[in-house]
Amino acid sequence: MRFTEHEMTVAVAAVAQQAFETLPGFMRRKVGASTWAELPKMDRYRLLSASSKLLIPGLTALPERPTVGATPEFSADEYAEAAETALRERVDRAEPGAWDATSDRKRRKQVEAAAVTLRAAVEAMPHRQDPDALIVPDHL
Repeated sequence: MRFTEHEMTVAVAAVAQQAFETLPGFMRRKVGASTWAELPKMDRYRLLSASSKLLIPGLTALPERPTVGATPEFSADEYAEAAETALRERVDRAEPGAWDATSDRKRRKQVEAAAVTLRAAVEAMPHRQDPDALIVPDHL
């Protein structure tokens, strides 16, 4: 699916922040921050970069769903299919045939985790605007 740059930025930031907040307290203290706002910029960048590498291929693998005034909705199967496509490409790019060599149980767990992450990313996106209804001010 095609998302705007703003939608993807919001999704990546939301997932990165969620990932940081799920870290145990001792790991957050090790980094030197107890909240996302206190996190040093370089550590925040690392989390954002890692989140984007995982999310963007999965988001683009989702089926096209033109929705206006709401975030797009997908079924659990569509999330799982997009997650599996993105994971398969990522793993096979690193080592050809590695995805098929992985056990079914491990693949299933990875796909489930990636699908949950994709769902969280899509739910964090702002409502979509109608591009035909945008009003440009006269001073522009």
